[in-house]
Amino acid sequence: MKKPLLMAASVLAVSLLTVGVSIQPVQAADVVVYSVRGVTAGQFLNMRSGAGTNNSLVTKIPANATGVVATGEEKRVGNTTWAKVYWAGKGGWVSKTYLTTSTNLPPTQPSPQPPASAGGIVMQCSGTEPFWGMTIAERDLKVDMMDGPDYTVPVTFRQTSANDQTIAVIAGASGVNTTQAFLQKVEACSDGMSDVKYPYAITAVINNRKVYSGCCKVQR
Repeated sequence: MKKPLLMAASVLAVSLLTVGVSIQPVQAADVVVYSVRGVTAGQFLNMRSGAGTNNSLVTKIPANATGVVATGEEKRVGNTTWAKVYWAGKGGWVSKTYLTTSTNLPPTQPSPQPPASAGGIVMQCSGTEPFWGMTIAERDLKVDMMDGPDYTVPVTFRQTSANDQTIAVIAGASGVNTTQAFLQKVEACSDGMSDVKYPYAITAVINNRKVYSGCCKVQR
């Protein structure tokens, strides 16, 4: 039953996408999407809680990972530049030496889309500290922030990663409101507050200013 759901989510918005430390929003001066480079196959890029190797390990990013969202926040430690990133729903710092530009955020202006045919299927996403939510439907994205803003925008872009079918991007825009969401199919995404394990993780850029992470589930 997993494949049909995967395909449905893919058609819906999407095609799939990954909570870590404290899901805090950050100011995104220049959000860019990266892939991992220079890491031996089978090895990992360590994401740490702060800039520098002395900080605790948050998670390990695979050598072939894509969809690493950098917020624009960087710190220099010795001869190494560290970037604050979000990947698979987890946030932390990685050495920028091992990142290469994957793609910029998708266009927020209306663009041709493949026909959507997911029927009543939607993805319900949420995160904590601060609490926020997003509903990804066939034709629109609804954003609900505890501390504002709340808005709904039409879907203007959706595409599955060319080299990783578990990752997808969906975007929407209307007036001053824009949303870009990076989704990933994962084994288990935790909201950090309950024992519930979600099958999808999300990293969302709200109005090109703040980055939030959380988990998603498919609803019919």
